[in-house]
Amino acid sequence: MSRIHPALMALSCFLFAAPAAFAGSVTLPPAIQQHLGITTQALVATRHAGEIDAFAKVLDPGPLAQLVSDLGTAEAAAAASRAEAERAKALNASGGAVASKDLEAAVAQGKSDALRVAALRLRLGLEWGPGIARMSDARREQLVRSLSEGSVALVHVDTHNNDGQTGARRVRIDIGPDSVTGSVIGPARSAEPRLQSSGLLVKVDGKAAILLSIGLTQSAHIESTSLQEGFIIPRTALIRFRGSDWVYVRSRATLFERRMVTDPIPQENGFFVGAGFAAGDEVVVQGAAALFAVEQNAATGSR
Repeated sequence: MSRIHPALMALSCFLFAAPAAFAGSVTLPPAIQQHLGITTQALVATRHAGEIDAFAKVLDPGPLAQLVSDLGTAEAAAAASRAEAERAKALNASGGAVASKDLEAAVAQGKSDALRVAALRLRLGLEWGPGIARMSDARREQLVRSLSEGSVALVHVDTHNNDGQTGARRVRIDIGPDSVTGSVIGPARSAEPRLQSSGLLVKVDGKAAILLSIGLTQSAHIESTSLQEGFIIPRTALIRFRGSDWVYVRSRATLFERRMVTDPIPQENGFFVGAGFAAGDEVVVQGAAALFAVEQNAATGSR
């Protein structure tokens, strides 16, 4: 037979003697609050960039890796043929050690190899957009290595009629109950016909990148330039009940109100909410589960 915590036994007697003022609240004397480890934190107003809903699809980096490899090979061939043409010119000018026709062939080969390099660089922009094309060779090669290691993922992000894509810099991509933030490399070159969107090419870095498997489609959110007023709710404050998120707010010294959290936006330090709270609200950040247990015990015992 399980034993009831002494604090809860004493608390149950108190609750029946002094029931909560209204549904979804708990009344606790200071001594029991201290015993349960109840800690609150006052909310401070902050600003958060607004978001535009989007659609994300993880891209196959194989074609990019092949293109970068081909470019490296072409660069090496062009450098060798250019040097060969320079040697042929010098030898031909010094007394004909190299025949004119051989010089012409060396020069033609150098031009051909240089044109192949130029064509591959054009393909980078045509197939992967200006963001990839503008990268230095070293940075682009590092990107391919990171893609192969799984520490980076490339994602095509679209919105209906290109809403919010102009000037976009950051995109939040949902992965299960959490999300990861990626940086915009630039506009994509392959359109999404269903959404009539040209799309953005987004790079996601870090440990979460390995979760973005090729072909995976997820909901996403593009940060807009407008700022929204709101508050950051610490993760430890939230409890899940009946499909919604809730927190307890101290409304008086001994009274805690359970309040629904509407449309929370995941952040590194908690969840951003734009409505339902005010600056100075004291949110329970430690002991919320204990308050919920007390509330539910009181509700069950009152029937």
